[in-house]
Amino acid sequence: MDNADALARMALERAPFTLSALRVVGLVEGETGDRALADEILTLAGNWSLRDDSSHGWLIENRLRRGDYGSAFAHADTLARRRATLQPQIFDLFATAVESDPRAFPFLAGELADDPPWRTGFLRSLYRREGGVSLAAQIAILMKDSSGRFSDAELQQLYLALYSGGQIDALRQVRDAVGRPMPRSGLVDGSFRESESILPFGWKLGVGAGYSVAALPDAGPTSQGAEEGPSGALRIAHNGQSRDVLAEQALLLSPGRYRLKGLWRWELGQSEMVFAWQVICGASGPAVEDVRFRAPSQSAPGDEASWQSFDQEFTVPETSCASQTIRLVGENPGRRTNLIIWFAQLEIAPLP
Repeated sequence: MDNADALARMALERAPFTLSALRVVGLVEGETGDRALADEILTLAGNWSLRDDSSHGWLIENRLRRGDYGSAFAHADTLARRRATLQPQIFDLFATAVESDPRAFPFLAGELADDPPWRTGFLRSLYRREGGVSLAAQIAILMKDSSGRFSDAELQQLYLALYSGGQIDALRQVRDAVGRPMPRSGLVDGSFRESESILPFGWKLGVGAGYSVAALPDAGPTSQGAEEGPSGALRIAHNGQSRDVLAEQALLLSPGRYRLKGLWRWELGQSEMVFAWQVICGASGPAVEDVRFRAPSQSAPGDEASWQSFDQEFTVPETSCASQTIRLVGENPGRRTNLIIWFAQLEIAPLP
């Protein structure tokens, strides 16, 4: 230490702007002398060069010791932006800091709000960390009103992590606090007009052989003289054989009585095939209720364009049903044929 300090000071006398010499003096002072003076020296070295990793690393550690999270995170941001190999250690530093002291959350949120290039990598690292999903949820709530709030993709990643982990109460708390997406009638996008969903809320449309499912802004033509149909609708073209789930959406309904209602119409085909809207507990639990739609045995000209209403009451039980799923499935498959059915204006409304 003595030799390093003497040589560094000699170098500074000859060339006062020698960054490496200034850094050595600061590091020696930090180990053997006055840490406050070392902080000033290394701050100067860090300001001279944003690429001086050793100075920034020491400053991060020293500022954390003092509880100066704003400055510590700013220096960590400098390293994370230019040294991808250091990002795992820096991400661990961020997470450990907020786990140890909740006062660090606003300063971390401030760095994330600037949308640094390491933001995506850091958020992904939280989902690989034990307890990291909870940290991501707290950050999302803290940033909900800022310009750097979670994007739809980031929010979906968080929601799916909570949902798949069975943390339904936390999921409900985050969604209510963030307010995205908020269902207007127990459902998100019951009119099928939104182009993007934040899963598991909003529609996840099935993709598979033998059928196609599309949410369309135009609900198709109406028969001559009929009232104008809804503006948006779900169109299912089916071969009459597939049993796949055609559309589904997660729900967070409180225990109680509800009514599922909407519109439907056949466009094409006759078959024994039955389509059913089912409300089930969880993602694959027992069915709470379903409402079925059967293809007509024969179709009169013009009937295929007529919209019909339906409604069905159901009860969400008090236990073992913290979350629910509404899904559209095909049942009773028969011979291969072409079927087209439409649904529109789905709502789930609580009953007294």
